[in-house]
Amino acid sequence: MAKKSRIATHIQQKANSKYSLKKDIESSPLKSMSRPSASARKYIMENCEAVAKSKILPGMMIMFRYFEPKNKEELEYYDAWPCTIFFGVVDAKEGKRVLGFNIHYYPTKMRVIILNKIFEIYKPIMVKYFSDGISKEIDSFDYQYLIDALEKAKLSFGVRMYIPELIDKPVQVKPNQWNVAAYTEGIFKKRTRESIVK
Repeated sequence: MAKKSRIATHIQQKANSKYSLKKDIESSPLKSMSRPSASARKYIMENCEAVAKSKILPGMMIMFRYFEPKNKEELEYYDAWPCTIFFGVVDAKEGKRVLGFNIHYYPTKMRVIILNKIFEIYKPIMVKYFSDGISKEIDSFDYQYLIDALEKAKLSFGVRMYIPELIDKPVQVKPNQWNVAAYTEGIFKKRTRESIVK
């Protein structure tokens, strides 16, 4: 039997009302690694389950390839491998678009605070689906509330639209794996991550 990695050993199987995502992220072995993003991405790609595009549900965190945005020539920059909390499908003037909150647009310290806040707001949902992942529509997931809160805090620049047909190889990052996702970084095109974060 293969030895479990330090990251896999750290992943909790159950959560309760006292669970703190912030503490879980801060106690992760990734925090002390020299290249945490590479290790976190490798873990997610090897351990998170593929999800069909038609099965992606509001509240899920998904990581996917988005290598060829339709309007990439017009974009100042873009993340080719987003890690996004899925809000829903919206009707834009160009057609159907996937609306989500890409955590890669924030520095890690800020990301931890934001993820922890979202986790706390929806804690009953997150605890229920902690190790099995979200598998059905959640009536109580109100993404507009999150967008309003992000706008109020001037943090809504991470809310992005994606063309459904261009989303490739999506995987669901279950709530018990959010502590790993917090250490992933975007694969940005046209500008460096450092200049974007500034």
